[in-house]
Amino acid sequence: MPRTVSLAAIQGAMAQETDEVYLILLAVDHDDLPSTLRFVNNTVDVTSNSDLYTAFPFDVTMPDDTEEKEPLAELRIDNVSRELIDEIRTIQSPPLITLSVILASTPDTIEWGPLEFETQGVTYTALSIIFKLGYSTFIREPFPYRAFDTIGFPGMFQ
Repeated sequence: MPRTVSLAAIQGAMAQETDEVYLILLAVDHDDLPSTLRFVNNTVDVTSNSDLYTAFPFDVTMPDDTEEKEPLAELRIDNVSRELIDEIRTIQSPPLITLSVILASTPDTIEWGPLEFETQGVTYTALSIIFKLGYSTFIREPFPYRAFDTIGFPGMFQ
């Protein structure tokens, strides 16, 4: 699928050396949270489109861009603060994870994304929190929705 990116992003990607820094914005949203948690994989906080993203160490393995398999991503957050794990434990259903890629020089321009993922699993250790991310997919839904059986459709079997 073609993507539109800025000229600065293309020049930064194609240059042998560049000052451009790609940053990933992470937003964790859920009805049980008092507000959306926003993080950036940077050493300083970043404001993008009027939202403040707190500097926090994390790593993302983005999904493959192929049509042959379901896109799955993995988000690994360093568990340097126990506050985040406490927030995750209070949530009863999977949170919505949104990822966006920006350039540090132009934080209001989204270069890739936003990609909205549903959390399909969370594991954590003393060192990190790992989110398995994917999309809700209609492939997993039963088809047809209703089975044509004697209980649901007795007129068909008389």
